[in-house]
Amino acid sequence: MDTSAARSDRARRRRAAALSVLRTLDLQARWRRCGDPVVVGSVALDLVVEPDIDLEIYSDAPSVAEGFAVLTPCAELPGVRRLRFNNALDLDDHGLYWRLDYEVAGGETWQIDMWWLPGDHPGPRAADLVGPLNAALTDETRDAVLSVKEGAAAAGEPLPGVRVYQAVLDHGVRTYPEFVAWRARTPTDGLTSWLPAGPRR
Repeated sequence: MDTSAARSDRARRRRAAALSVLRTLDLQARWRRCGDPVVVGSVALDLVVEPDIDLEIYSDAPSVAEGFAVLTPCAELPGVRRLRFNNALDLDDHGLYWRLDYEVAGGETWQIDMWWLPGDHPGPRAADLVGPLNAALTDETRDAVLSVKEGAAAAGEPLPGVRVYQAVLDHGVRTYPEFVAWRARTPTDGLTSWLPAGPRR
């Protein structure tokens, strides 16, 4: 029988694997030549289910050329399978995006999403969620988040993490079927500036 302790242990092991990937690729040190790299998302929150890592990099002036100067050497590293780029500086995201796919021993591929954003980025910013979420989440709601995420992973459905946190913290969702029902009656498209209401009690 699956338990909250088992889910927590899986998440802990997944986070350790994510941090190992970051160390192997030395991505934070590579990005420091351009700005301030911040680990965000599930790795920062210790709620890792899927093999995904999210980084945001902040500086005064994101540069396509400098970003490729950072990441092109990574393309030659063992295990790096793909590198993608999107210039969204003039779109709603207001940033430069790279995705790196890295295959670890055993064949699992980690997706690393990197957004280079200006320091005065108007938001929403994933970096602004980490502190409030860590303050608001309890052991019980953390387990609910993991339950929803694992249910989605088993169904092969990618989920935006922020919507899972919103559903769990603001709407009492505790399982993947409950999340599916909540999403069916809730607009979840596009960017959101949602933040948790307050710290845990």
